[in-house]
Amino acid sequence: MNPTAEDKWGHCLKHIQDELPDQAFKTWFAPLRFAGLDGQLLTLCAPSRYVCEFIEEHYLAPLHRAIAAEFGEGIRLQYSLKEEPKPTPDEPRAQEKPQQGPPGKQGPAPLNPQLNTSYTFDTFVEGRSNKLARSVALAIAERPGQVTFNPLFLYGPSGVGKTHLVNAIGVRIRELFPKMRVLFVSAHLFKTQYTDSIIRNKFNDFISFYQTIDVLIIDDIQELTTAKTQQAFFHIFNHLQQNRRQLIITCDRPPVLFEGIEERMLTRFKWGMVAEIERPDIELRRDILFSKIKRDGLSIPDDVVQYIAQNVSDSVRDLEGIINSIMAYSVVYNCDVDLPLTARVVARCVNLEKKELTLDDIVRKVCAHYGVKQRDLLSKSRRQGIVQARQLAMYLSHKYTDLSLSQIGRRIGGRDHSTVLHSCAQMERRVATDKGFRREMEELECALKK
Repeated sequence: MNPTAEDKWGHCLKHIQDELPDQAFKTWFAPLRFAGLDGQLLTLCAPSRYVCEFIEEHYLAPLHRAIAAEFGEGIRLQYSLKEEPKPTPDEPRAQEKPQQGPPGKQGPAPLNPQLNTSYTFDTFVEGRSNKLARSVALAIAERPGQVTFNPLFLYGPSGVGKTHLVNAIGVRIRELFPKMRVLFVSAHLFKTQYTDSIIRNKFNDFISFYQTIDVLIIDDIQELTTAKTQQAFFHIFNHLQQNRRQLIITCDRPPVLFEGIEERMLTRFKWGMVAEIERPDIELRRDILFSKIKRDGLSIPDDVVQYIAQNVSDSVRDLEGIINSIMAYSVVYNCDVDLPLTARVVARCVNLEKKELTLDDIVRKVCAHYGVKQRDLLSKSRRQGIVQARQLAMYLSHKYTDLSLSQIGRRIGGRDHSTVLHSCAQMERRVATDKGFRREMEELECALKK
């Protein structure tokens, strides 16, 4: 008895299963169903368009080999999408009951946006280091989904206010557009949800849920490192972007330094607006401290505020943590908040030697280490030894001072922001791949801190 076309498709699945890892087969091919064979046209029923796109992009060769082995050459393939009532998605960390509506018109379930409502534009202190980012964020909050700033890729070191600012966008959008579905989610949680959806065979629900979002805020996207999770996010990103939904992304580095992610994702990150939040300068640090003191109803002398602003420069979190620590010491030991107490607390929490470094200190140390003259390092010379010393001086200045990339470039030979960024990238790659250079860097950093 000759096998039917449906039997042949069953044999195709066995061929594919032999070629692929078990989990890949179960995720992408097990859900496919034979839908018909009309002459040379084979139709397969798929659970979603995403599954079809993923197979076409990643598993087309084994699929064609299996079809040719069972049906012969010349078979053309098309997909039909499975038509079924759309299930209520398993929303992340949301516990609300499904939204009730007229029969047959039930919409998506109510959404917990996972926003920190205390992070608003009113509590975000503006300064030179974050002025551009805040202006763009405010424009997005007032007109979400506009092409100019979509997506917004916001980057900067830990603790400078990225999470605060993107939360502020979400809070303001919900005030102005209460019907919009806004969601704040960390990349770590997104990754966990994706894995859980695969294990529970709820992947389509996972994708469908994220495609209902109007404003998606992804925090710390540098944690999205696995290829499959990136694939899922890529298709969600495409769907939302094409439908003029707003995407907001935070990262601890600019796209040019983002390694371990596909080039097509990096390209899309640059489609909209890339904005940096730099470490706060002393003026902004002072303003942040005064803002917290006023907000919390504290009484702290101005000279204490000035001392903290001068000596705590890494992040906003450090500033607020120092204030909390000083107040705790004051209560526990029943003493006044004064400079001696502040100095003791700051000394226990902060490496002051690191904060005292200047760009001139770094340039002098680097020149001495490499045996080059300072005027050569600041010149246009392209000699290899001088270029390496120059790049290292830029990298260490970015790491150990409060200067912006543009300021560093201007002071090291009148170069621009992109040159400094490239130098930092080069040094980070060498540190990651060259053990000898890494030891050399550590010795130089130890010398800088003495």
